[in-house]
Amino acid sequence: MGMTTIRLSALKFQYPQATHPLFEGIDLTFGCGWTAILGRNGAGKSTLLQLATGILIPEIGEVSCPEATCYVEQRTDDLPYLFDEFATAYDHDACRLHGILRIDRDWLYRWETLSHGERKRAQLACALWQEPQAVAVDEPTNHLDYEAIEMIGEALFSYRGIGLLVTHDRSLADRLCTKSVIVHAPYVRMMDCSPSVALEQSSKISTSTFHRLQQQKKGLAGISSELNRRSQYASRQDAMASKRTIDNKDHDAKAKINGVRVSGADGHAGRLKKQLVRRVSRTSSLVIDIQEKMIEATKLDLLRPISGITISNAPLKRDFIARIPAGSLSLGPEKSLTYDVLEIGSTDRIGITGANGSGKSTFMQYLYSLITNDGISVTYVPQEQDRQSCESALKSLGVLDSLTKGRVISSLARLGSDPALIRSSAMASPGEAKKLWLSLLFEYPVSVLLLDEPTNHLDLQASLVLERALQDYQGALVCISHDQVFLDKICTKRLHISPLHGSFILQVVEI
Repeated sequence: MGMTTIRLSALKFQYPQATHPLFEGIDLTFGCGWTAILGRNGAGKSTLLQLATGILIPEIGEVSCPEATCYVEQRTDDLPYLFDEFATAYDHDACRLHGILRIDRDWLYRWETLSHGERKRAQLACALWQEPQAVAVDEPTNHLDYEAIEMIGEALFSYRGIGLLVTHDRSLADRLCTKSVIVHAPYVRMMDCSPSVALEQSSKISTSTFHRLQQQKKGLAGISSELNRRSQYASRQDAMASKRTIDNKDHDAKAKINGVRVSGADGHAGRLKKQLVRRVSRTSSLVIDIQEKMIEATKLDLLRPISGITISNAPLKRDFIARIPAGSLSLGPEKSLTYDVLEIGSTDRIGITGANGSGKSTFMQYLYSLITNDGISVTYVPQEQDRQSCESALKSLGVLDSLTKGRVISSLARLGSDPALIRSSAMASPGEAKKLWLSLLFEYPVSVLLLDEPTNHLDLQASLVLERALQDYQGALVCISHDQVFLDKICTKRLHISPLHGSFILQVVEI
Protein backbone atom coordinates (compact mmCIF):
# COMPACT_ATOMS: atom_id res chain seq x y z
CA MET A 1 0.00 0.00 0.00
CA GLY A 2 1.35 3.46 -0.90
CA MET A 3 1.91 6.40 1.41
CA THR A 4 -1.22 8.07 2.71
CA THR A 5 0.37 11.32 3.89
CA ILE A 6 2.73 14.08 2.85
CA ARG A 7 4.98 15.12 5.73
CA LEU A 8 7.26 18.16 6.00
CA SER A 9 9.61 17.94 8.99
CA ALA A 10 11.81 20.75 10.40
CA LEU A 11 11.96 22.20 6.92
CA LYS A 12 14.10 25.16 5.92
CA PHE A 13 14.10 26.53 2.39
CA GLN A 14 15.86 29.51 0.84
CA TYR A 15 16.12 30.49 -2.82
CA PRO A 16 19.78 30.77 -3.93
CA GLN A 17 19.71 34.51 -4.63
CA ALA A 18 17.71 35.41 -1.50
CA THR A 19 19.30 36.93 1.61
CA HIS A 20 16.89 35.25 4.07
CA PRO A 21 15.13 31.87 4.25
CA LEU A 22 11.59 31.81 2.88
CA PHE A 23 10.58 29.05 5.33
CA GLU A 24 12.31 27.80 8.45
CA GLY A 25 11.34 25.13 11.00
CA ILE A 26 8.15 24.13 9.18
CA ASP A 27 6.31 20.97 10.31
CA LEU A 28 3.19 19.98 8.35
CA THR A 29 1.29 16.77 7.62
CA PHE A 30 -1.28 16.39 4.84
CA GLY A 31 -3.62 13.39 4.75
CA CYS A 32 -6.20 12.14 2.27
CA GLY A 33 -8.80 14.65 1.17
CA TRP A 34 -8.38 18.25 0.08
CA THR A 35 -6.49 20.90 2.04
CA ALA A 36 -6.78 24.55 1.03
CA ILE A 37 -3.54 26.56 0.93
CA LEU A 38 -4.51 30.18 1.57
CA GLY A 39 -2.48 33.37 1.41
CA ARG A 40 -1.95 36.64 -0.39
CA ASN A 41 -0.06 36.85 -3.68
CA GLY A 42 3.61 36.07 -3.22
CA ALA A 43 3.14 34.68 0.30
CA GLY A 44 4.90 31.40 -0.58
CA LYS A 45 1.92 29.20 -1.47
CA SER A 46 3.33 27.88 -4.76
CA THR A 47 6.73 27.30 -3.15
CA LEU A 48 5.04 25.28 -0.39
CA LEU A 49 3.25 23.15 -3.00
CA GLN A 50 6.49 22.50 -4.85
CA LEU A 51 8.24 21.52 -1.63
CA ALA A 52 5.39 19.18 -0.68
CA THR A 53 5.50 17.44 -4.06
CA GLY A 54 9.29 17.12 -4.20
CA ILE A 55 9.87 19.59 -7.02
CA LEU A 56 11.92 21.84 -4.73
CA ILE A 57 14.43 20.38 -2.28
CA PRO A 58 14.72 21.92 1.21
CA GLU A 59 18.05 23.14 2.51
CA ILE A 60 17.36 21.50 5.89
CA GLY A 61 14.70 19.01 6.95
CA GLU A 62 12.83 16.23 5.21
CA VAL A 63 9.87 15.91 2.89
CA SER A 64 8.21 12.51 2.52
CA CYS A 65 5.56 12.19 -0.16
CA PRO A 66 4.14 9.41 -2.36
CA GLU A 67 6.15 8.52 -5.43
CA ALA A 68 3.13 9.08 -7.67
CA THR A 69 2.70 12.83 -7.10
CA CYS A 70 1.62 15.54 -9.54
CA TYR A 71 1.92 19.32 -9.40
CA VAL A 72 -0.44 21.34 -11.60
CA GLU A 73 1.19 24.76 -11.92
CA GLN A 74 -0.81 27.94 -12.29
CA ARG A 75 0.94 29.08 -15.48
CA THR A 76 -0.39 27.66 -18.71
CA ASP A 77 2.59 28.42 -20.97
CA ASP A 78 3.60 24.87 -21.85
CA LEU A 79 1.96 21.68 -23.07
CA PRO A 80 1.28 19.50 -19.97
CA TYR A 81 3.47 16.46 -19.30
CA LEU A 82 2.05 13.32 -21.05
CA PHE A 83 -0.67 15.36 -22.74
CA ASP A 84 0.13 13.73 -26.07
CA GLU A 85 -0.64 10.32 -24.54
CA PHE A 86 -3.76 11.56 -22.73
CA ALA A 87 -5.14 13.28 -25.84
CA THR A 88 -5.01 10.02 -27.81
CA ALA A 89 -6.04 7.66 -24.97
CA TYR A 90 -9.44 5.93 -25.02
CA ASP A 91 -9.42 4.13 -21.66
CA HIS A 92 -12.30 4.68 -19.25
CA ASP A 93 -10.63 7.42 -17.17
CA ALA A 94 -9.36 9.30 -20.21
CA CYS A 95 -12.82 9.32 -21.81
CA ARG A 96 -14.43 10.33 -18.50
CA LEU A 97 -12.07 13.28 -18.06
CA HIS A 98 -12.40 14.31 -21.71
CA GLY A 99 -16.15 14.40 -21.11
CA ILE A 100 -16.19 16.14 -17.72
CA LEU A 101 -13.78 18.86 -18.81
CA ARG A 102 -14.94 18.99 -22.45
CA ILE A 103 -11.52 18.53 -23.99
CA ASP A 104 -11.32 18.04 -27.73
CA ARG A 105 -8.87 15.49 -29.11
CA ASP A 106 -7.35 18.03 -31.50
CA TRP A 107 -6.18 20.32 -28.69
CA LEU A 108 -2.86 18.48 -28.83
CA TYR A 109 -2.23 19.93 -32.29
CA ARG A 110 -3.40 23.49 -31.66
CA TRP A 111 -2.16 24.27 -28.16
CA GLU A 112 -1.02 27.75 -29.16
CA THR A 113 -4.54 28.67 -30.32
CA LEU A 114 -6.24 27.58 -27.08
CA SER A 115 -7.43 30.10 -24.53
CA HIS A 116 -5.77 29.98 -21.13
CA GLY A 117 -9.02 28.63 -19.68
CA GLU A 118 -8.96 25.71 -22.12
CA ARG A 119 -5.29 25.07 -21.31
CA LYS A 120 -6.09 25.01 -17.59
CA ARG A 121 -8.71 22.30 -18.11
CA ALA A 122 -6.24 20.29 -20.16
CA GLN A 123 -3.57 20.62 -17.42
CA LEU A 124 -5.88 19.30 -14.74
CA ALA A 125 -7.28 16.46 -16.85
CA CYS A 126 -3.82 15.22 -17.75
CA ALA A 127 -2.73 15.24 -14.10
CA LEU A 128 -5.82 13.38 -12.82
CA TRP A 129 -5.57 10.83 -15.65
CA GLN A 130 -2.19 9.71 -14.22
CA GLU A 131 -4.04 8.64 -11.03
CA PRO A 132 -1.49 10.16 -8.62
CA GLN A 133 -1.58 9.33 -4.92
CA ALA A 134 -1.10 13.04 -4.25
CA VAL A 135 -1.87 16.06 -6.40
CA ALA A 136 -1.15 19.75 -5.78
CA VAL A 137 -3.27 22.11 -7.87
CA ASP A 138 -2.22 25.75 -8.14
CA GLU A 139 -4.99 28.25 -9.01
CA PRO A 140 -7.18 25.97 -11.17
CA THR A 141 -10.00 28.50 -11.72
CA ASN A 142 -7.92 31.34 -13.16
CA HIS A 143 -9.14 32.35 -16.65
CA LEU A 144 -12.29 30.19 -16.36
CA ASP A 145 -15.90 31.15 -16.95
CA TYR A 146 -18.63 29.91 -14.58
CA GLU A 147 -19.39 26.80 -16.63
CA ALA A 148 -15.72 25.80 -16.76
CA ILE A 149 -15.34 26.34 -13.00
CA GLU A 150 -18.20 23.90 -12.46
CA MET A 151 -16.39 21.38 -14.69
CA ILE A 152 -13.18 21.83 -12.69
CA GLY A 153 -15.09 21.37 -9.44
CA GLU A 154 -16.64 18.11 -10.65
CA ALA A 155 -13.24 16.76 -11.69
CA LEU A 156 -11.63 17.68 -8.35
CA PHE A 157 -14.50 16.19 -6.34
CA SER A 158 -13.91 12.85 -8.05
CA TYR A 159 -10.31 12.65 -6.77
CA ARG A 160 -9.74 10.45 -3.70
CA GLY A 161 -6.05 10.90 -2.84
CA ILE A 162 -4.07 13.59 -1.00
CA GLY A 163 -5.10 16.92 -2.49
CA LEU A 164 -3.52 20.35 -1.97
CA LEU A 165 -5.38 23.28 -3.48
CA VAL A 166 -4.25 26.87 -3.90
CA THR A 167 -7.15 29.06 -4.95
CA HIS A 168 -8.62 32.51 -4.39
CA ASP A 169 -12.07 31.06 -5.25
CA ARG A 170 -13.46 30.72 -1.74
CA SER A 171 -16.67 29.10 -2.96
CA LEU A 172 -14.80 26.20 -4.59
CA ALA A 173 -12.39 25.91 -1.66
CA ASP A 174 -15.22 25.70 0.88
CA ARG A 175 -17.07 23.04 -1.10
CA LEU A 176 -13.93 20.94 -1.55
CA CYS A 177 -11.63 21.40 1.46
CA THR A 178 -12.03 20.30 5.09
CA LYS A 179 -8.60 21.51 6.22
CA SER A 180 -6.75 24.77 5.65
CA VAL A 181 -3.20 26.10 5.77
CA ILE A 182 -2.70 29.87 5.88
CA VAL A 183 0.68 31.00 4.56
CA HIS A 184 2.68 34.20 4.73
CA ALA A 185 6.32 33.16 4.67
CA PRO A 186 7.97 32.46 6.99
CA TYR A 187 4.74 31.92 8.94
CA VAL A 188 2.46 28.93 8.40
CA ARG A 189 -0.70 28.01 10.34
CA MET A 190 -2.58 24.73 9.81
CA MET A 191 -6.25 24.56 10.87
CA ASP A 192 -8.65 21.62 10.94
CA CYS A 193 -11.56 23.47 9.33
CA SER A 194 -12.88 24.84 6.03
CA PRO A 195 -11.21 27.89 4.46
CA SER A 196 -13.93 30.39 5.41
CA VAL A 197 -13.85 29.28 9.05
CA ALA A 198 -10.03 29.34 9.02
CA LEU A 199 -10.01 32.92 7.70
CA GLU A 200 -12.47 34.06 10.38
CA GLN A 201 -10.53 32.28 13.14
CA SER A 202 -7.21 33.79 12.00
CA SER A 203 -8.79 37.23 12.00
CA LYS A 204 -10.03 36.66 15.57
CA ILE A 205 -6.53 35.54 16.62
CA SER A 206 -5.14 38.78 15.19
CA THR A 207 -7.73 40.91 17.01
CA SER A 208 -7.25 39.02 20.29
CA THR A 209 -3.46 39.32 20.08
CA PHE A 210 -3.75 43.06 19.42
CA HIS A 211 -5.96 43.60 22.49
CA ARG A 212 -3.64 41.49 24.63
CA LEU A 213 -0.67 43.54 23.45
CA GLN A 214 -2.45 46.80 24.26
CA GLN A 215 -3.29 45.57 27.77
CA GLN A 216 0.29 44.50 28.47
CA LYS A 217 1.66 47.81 27.14
CA LYS A 218 -0.78 49.67 29.39
CA GLY A 219 0.33 47.55 32.34
CA LEU A 220 3.98 48.13 31.51
CA ALA A 221 3.41 51.89 31.36
CA GLY A 222 1.79 51.79 34.83
CA ILE A 223 4.57 49.72 36.38
CA SER A 224 7.23 51.92 34.77
CA SER A 225 5.56 55.04 36.16
CA GLU A 226 5.45 53.48 39.63
CA LEU A 227 9.09 52.42 39.30
CA ASN A 228 10.05 55.99 38.46
CA ARG A 229 8.15 57.26 41.52
CA ARG A 230 9.73 54.63 43.76
CA SER A 231 13.19 55.38 42.37
CA GLN A 232 12.81 59.03 43.28
CA TYR A 233 11.52 58.10 46.76
CA ALA A 234 14.39 55.63 47.28
CA SER A 235 16.88 58.32 46.30
CA ARG A 236 15.41 60.66 48.90
CA GLN A 237 15.55 57.92 51.53
CA ASP A 238 19.18 57.24 50.66
CA ALA A 239 19.96 60.91 51.04
CA MET A 240 18.18 61.03 54.40
CA ALA A 241 20.08 57.98 55.64
CA SER A 242 23.45 59.45 54.73
CA LYS A 243 25.69 61.14 57.32
CA ARG A 244 27.81 62.86 54.72
CA THR A 245 26.00 66.20 55.04
CA ILE A 246 25.69 66.15 58.83
CA ASP A 247 27.96 68.15 61.10
CA ASN A 248 30.32 65.90 63.05
CA LYS A 249 29.13 67.46 66.33
CA ASP A 250 25.38 66.87 65.55
CA HIS A 251 25.07 63.73 67.68
CA ASP A 252 21.25 63.78 67.80
CA ALA A 253 20.95 63.63 63.98
CA LYS A 254 23.48 60.84 63.81
CA ALA A 255 21.58 58.90 66.45
CA LYS A 256 18.33 59.18 64.49
CA ILE A 257 20.01 57.85 61.32
CA ASN A 258 21.53 54.98 63.30
CA GLY A 259 18.07 54.13 64.59
CA VAL A 260 16.64 54.04 61.08
CA ARG A 261 19.47 51.78 59.91
CA VAL A 262 18.98 49.36 62.83
CA SER A 263 15.21 49.14 62.16
CA GLY A 264 15.80 48.46 58.43
CA ALA A 265 13.47 51.26 57.38
CA ASP A 266 16.20 52.76 55.24
CA GLY A 267 16.24 49.69 52.93
CA HIS A 268 12.45 49.31 52.50
CA ALA A 269 12.19 51.78 49.62
CA GLY A 270 15.16 50.16 47.90
CA ARG A 271 13.60 46.69 48.18
CA LEU A 272 10.32 47.91 46.68
CA LYS A 273 12.29 49.48 43.85
CA LYS A 274 14.07 46.17 43.11
CA GLN A 275 10.73 44.32 43.06
CA LEU A 276 9.37 46.81 40.52
CA VAL A 277 12.51 46.50 38.40
CA ARG A 278 11.92 42.73 38.18
CA ARG A 279 8.25 43.28 37.29
CA VAL A 280 9.22 45.76 34.56
CA SER A 281 11.73 43.27 33.17
CA ARG A 282 9.19 40.42 33.13
CA THR A 283 6.46 42.57 31.58
CA SER A 284 8.86 43.99 28.96
CA SER A 285 9.83 40.45 27.93
CA LEU A 286 6.15 39.53 27.71
CA VAL A 287 5.43 42.60 25.53
CA ILE A 288 8.30 41.69 23.18
CA ASP A 289 6.96 38.11 22.95
CA ILE A 290 3.42 39.31 22.18
CA GLN A 291 4.76 41.82 19.63
CA GLU A 292 6.42 38.93 17.76
CA LYS A 293 3.14 36.99 17.90
CA MET A 294 1.35 40.12 16.70
CA ILE A 295 3.55 40.27 13.59
CA GLU A 296 2.70 36.65 12.78
CA ALA A 297 -1.01 37.11 13.54
CA THR A 298 -1.19 40.22 11.34
CA LYS A 299 0.56 38.52 8.41
CA LEU A 300 -1.82 35.54 8.64
CA ASP A 301 -4.95 37.71 8.93
CA LEU A 302 -6.16 37.67 5.32
CA LEU A 303 -9.34 39.56 6.19
CA ARG A 304 -7.38 42.58 7.40
CA PRO A 305 -8.27 45.60 5.20
CA ILE A 306 -5.55 47.18 3.10
CA SER A 307 -5.27 50.70 1.70
CA GLY A 308 -5.87 51.65 -1.92
CA ILE A 309 -4.19 53.02 -5.04
CA THR A 310 -4.99 55.84 -7.46
CA ILE A 311 -5.00 55.65 -11.26
CA SER A 312 -4.47 59.06 -12.88
CA ASN A 313 -6.23 60.02 -16.12
CA ALA A 314 -4.61 61.85 -19.03
CA PRO A 315 -7.65 63.67 -20.56
CA LEU A 316 -8.16 63.49 -24.33
CA LYS A 317 -9.11 66.47 -26.49
CA ARG A 318 -11.54 64.37 -28.55
CA ASP A 319 -14.65 62.42 -27.63
CA PHE A 320 -13.67 58.96 -28.91
CA ILE A 321 -10.67 56.62 -28.73
CA ALA A 322 -11.58 54.22 -31.57
CA ARG A 323 -13.99 53.94 -34.48
CA ILE A 324 -14.02 50.33 -35.64
CA PRO A 325 -15.56 49.36 -39.00
CA ALA A 326 -17.49 46.10 -39.28
CA GLY A 327 -15.20 43.12 -39.81
CA SER A 328 -13.94 39.79 -38.48
CA LEU A 329 -10.89 38.31 -36.77
CA SER A 330 -9.52 34.81 -37.26
CA LEU A 331 -9.58 32.54 -34.19
CA GLY A 332 -7.83 29.60 -35.79
CA PRO A 333 -8.88 26.95 -38.29
CA GLU A 334 -12.45 27.50 -39.47
CA LYS A 335 -13.35 29.85 -36.60
CA SER A 336 -13.69 33.62 -36.55
CA LEU A 337 -15.12 36.50 -34.55
CA THR A 338 -17.34 38.95 -36.41
CA TYR A 339 -18.48 42.39 -35.22
CA ASP A 340 -20.51 45.36 -36.44
CA VAL A 341 -19.43 49.02 -36.50
CA LEU A 342 -18.27 50.12 -33.05
CA GLU A 343 -17.31 53.47 -31.54
CA ILE A 344 -15.65 53.69 -28.13
CA GLY A 345 -15.89 57.07 -26.40
CA SER A 346 -13.14 58.76 -24.40
CA THR A 347 -14.99 58.14 -21.12
CA ASP A 348 -16.75 54.85 -21.97
CA ARG A 349 -16.52 52.00 -19.47
CA ILE A 350 -17.03 48.77 -21.38
CA GLY A 351 -17.07 45.19 -20.11
CA ILE A 352 -16.48 42.32 -22.57
CA THR A 353 -17.93 38.92 -21.72
CA GLY A 354 -18.09 35.51 -23.37
CA ALA A 355 -17.06 31.88 -22.95
CA ASN A 356 -13.46 30.69 -22.89
CA GLY A 357 -12.03 30.52 -26.41
CA SER A 358 -14.61 32.88 -27.92
CA GLY A 359 -12.06 35.52 -29.00
CA LYS A 360 -12.21 38.11 -26.20
CA SER A 361 -8.43 38.44 -25.89
CA THR A 362 -8.00 38.46 -29.67
CA PHE A 363 -10.42 41.38 -29.95
CA MET A 364 -8.68 43.23 -27.10
CA GLN A 365 -5.30 42.89 -28.82
CA TYR A 366 -6.82 44.19 -32.05
CA LEU A 367 -8.29 47.17 -30.18
CA TYR A 368 -4.91 47.85 -28.57
CA SER A 369 -3.21 47.99 -31.98
CA LEU A 370 -5.80 50.48 -33.27
CA ILE A 371 -5.40 52.80 -30.28
CA THR A 372 -1.59 52.75 -30.21
CA ASN A 373 -1.44 53.41 -33.96
CA ASP A 374 -3.54 56.51 -33.26
CA GLY A 375 -0.97 57.84 -30.79
CA ILE A 376 -3.21 57.67 -27.69
CA SER A 377 -1.62 56.86 -24.32
CA VAL A 378 -2.93 53.41 -23.40
CA THR A 379 -2.13 50.83 -20.75
CA TYR A 380 -2.76 47.22 -21.77
CA VAL A 381 -2.61 44.50 -19.10
CA PRO A 382 -2.80 40.99 -20.63
CA GLN A 383 -4.53 38.24 -18.71
CA GLU A 384 -1.55 35.91 -18.33
CA GLN A 385 1.80 36.68 -16.70
CA ASP A 386 4.19 34.16 -18.28
CA ARG A 387 7.67 33.41 -16.97
CA GLN A 388 9.27 36.08 -19.12
CA SER A 389 6.76 38.67 -17.91
CA CYS A 390 7.38 37.72 -14.27
CA GLU A 391 11.15 38.03 -14.70
CA SER A 392 10.75 41.29 -16.60
CA ALA A 393 8.59 42.78 -13.84
CA LEU A 394 11.34 42.27 -11.26
CA LYS A 395 14.01 43.65 -13.62
CA SER A 396 11.89 46.73 -14.33
CA LEU A 397 11.59 47.38 -10.60
CA GLY A 398 15.32 46.91 -10.08
CA VAL A 399 16.44 49.56 -12.58
CA LEU A 400 14.18 52.36 -11.31
CA ASP A 401 15.65 55.38 -9.56
CA SER A 402 15.20 55.35 -5.78
CA LEU A 403 12.35 57.89 -5.76
CA THR A 404 10.25 56.10 -8.41
CA LYS A 405 11.04 52.71 -6.91
CA GLY A 406 9.81 53.96 -3.55
CA ARG A 407 6.48 55.04 -5.05
CA VAL A 408 6.06 51.71 -6.89
CA ILE A 409 6.85 49.71 -3.76
CA SER A 410 4.37 51.86 -1.85
CA SER A 411 1.68 51.04 -4.46
CA LEU A 412 2.65 47.39 -4.22
CA ALA A 413 2.18 47.46 -0.45
CA ARG A 414 -1.20 49.19 -0.86
CA LEU A 415 -2.23 46.26 -3.06
CA GLY A 416 -1.52 44.00 -0.10
CA SER A 417 1.92 42.70 -1.05
CA ASP A 418 4.96 42.26 1.14
CA PRO A 419 7.89 43.68 -0.89
CA ALA A 420 10.36 41.71 1.25
CA LEU A 421 8.84 38.42 0.07
CA ILE A 422 9.35 39.30 -3.59
CA ARG A 423 13.07 39.57 -2.93
CA SER A 424 12.96 36.13 -1.21
CA SER A 425 11.63 34.29 -4.28
CA ALA A 426 13.22 33.00 -7.46
CA MET A 427 10.83 35.15 -9.48
CA ALA A 428 7.60 37.00 -8.91
CA SER A 429 4.54 34.77 -8.87
CA PRO A 430 1.92 35.55 -11.55
CA GLY A 431 -0.14 37.41 -8.96
CA GLU A 432 2.86 39.39 -7.73
CA ALA A 433 3.92 40.09 -11.32
CA LYS A 434 0.45 41.44 -12.07
CA LYS A 435 0.57 43.68 -9.00
CA LEU A 436 4.04 44.85 -10.00
CA TRP A 437 2.97 45.68 -13.54
CA LEU A 438 -0.13 47.47 -12.26
CA SER A 439 2.03 49.50 -9.86
CA LEU A 440 4.52 50.30 -12.64
CA LEU A 441 1.94 51.11 -15.30
CA PHE A 442 -0.22 53.24 -13.01
CA GLU A 443 2.79 55.38 -12.09
CA TYR A 444 1.94 57.77 -14.96
CA PRO A 445 -1.39 59.23 -16.17
CA VAL A 446 -3.04 57.31 -19.00
CA SER A 447 -6.02 57.99 -21.32
CA VAL A 448 -7.18 54.39 -21.89
CA LEU A 449 -7.06 51.23 -19.78
CA LEU A 450 -7.38 47.87 -21.56
CA LEU A 451 -7.58 45.15 -18.93
CA ASP A 452 -7.79 41.47 -19.87
CA GLU A 453 -8.98 39.52 -16.82
CA PRO A 454 -7.33 41.97 -14.39
CA THR A 455 -8.30 39.98 -11.28
CA ASN A 456 -6.74 36.72 -12.55
CA HIS A 457 -4.11 35.55 -10.03
CA LEU A 458 -4.97 38.43 -7.66
CA ASP A 459 -6.01 37.70 -4.08
CA LEU A 460 -9.37 38.98 -2.84
CA GLN A 461 -7.95 42.03 -1.06
CA ALA A 462 -6.01 43.19 -4.13
CA SER A 463 -9.08 42.66 -6.34
CA LEU A 464 -11.14 44.92 -4.07
CA VAL A 465 -8.42 47.60 -4.08
CA LEU A 466 -8.24 47.49 -7.88
CA GLU A 467 -12.02 47.63 -8.12
CA ARG A 468 -12.17 50.81 -6.02
CA ALA A 469 -9.35 52.43 -8.04
CA LEU A 470 -11.09 51.66 -11.34
CA GLN A 471 -14.36 53.08 -10.04
CA ASP A 472 -12.56 56.40 -9.45
CA TYR A 473 -10.62 56.38 -12.74
CA GLN A 474 -11.88 59.08 -15.16
CA GLY A 475 -10.57 57.83 -18.53
CA ALA A 476 -11.76 55.19 -21.01
CA LEU A 477 -11.88 51.62 -19.73
CA VAL A 478 -12.34 48.33 -21.57
CA CYS A 479 -12.25 45.25 -19.36
CA ILE A 480 -12.59 41.49 -20.01
CA SER A 481 -13.74 39.51 -16.99
CA HIS A 482 -15.77 36.47 -15.94
CA ASP A 483 -16.45 38.16 -12.60
CA GLN A 484 -19.89 39.67 -13.13
CA VAL A 485 -19.87 41.49 -9.78
CA PHE A 486 -16.55 43.12 -10.66
CA LEU A 487 -17.84 44.24 -14.08
CA ASP A 488 -21.07 45.59 -12.59
CA LYS A 489 -19.03 47.77 -10.24
CA ILE A 490 -16.71 49.32 -12.86
CA CYS A 491 -18.53 49.21 -16.24
CA THR A 492 -21.61 50.92 -17.66
CA LYS A 493 -21.69 49.26 -21.10
CA ARG A 494 -21.38 45.64 -22.18
CA LEU A 495 -20.15 43.78 -25.26
CA HIS A 496 -20.91 40.06 -25.33
CA ILE A 497 -19.51 37.34 -27.59
CA SER A 498 -21.93 34.55 -28.51
CA PRO A 499 -21.59 31.41 -30.68
CA LEU A 500 -22.88 31.74 -34.25
CA HIS A 501 -22.79 28.91 -36.81
CA GLY A 502 -19.61 27.38 -35.43
CA SER A 503 -17.93 30.77 -34.99
CA PHE A 504 -18.61 33.80 -32.78
CA ILE A 505 -20.20 37.26 -32.95
CA LEU A 506 -19.59 40.30 -30.76
CA GLN A 507 -22.65 42.41 -30.00
CA VAL A 508 -23.69 45.31 -27.78
CA VAL A 509 -26.04 44.13 -25.00
CA GLU A 510 -28.20 46.00 -22.52
CA ILE A 511 -27.21 45.98 -18.84
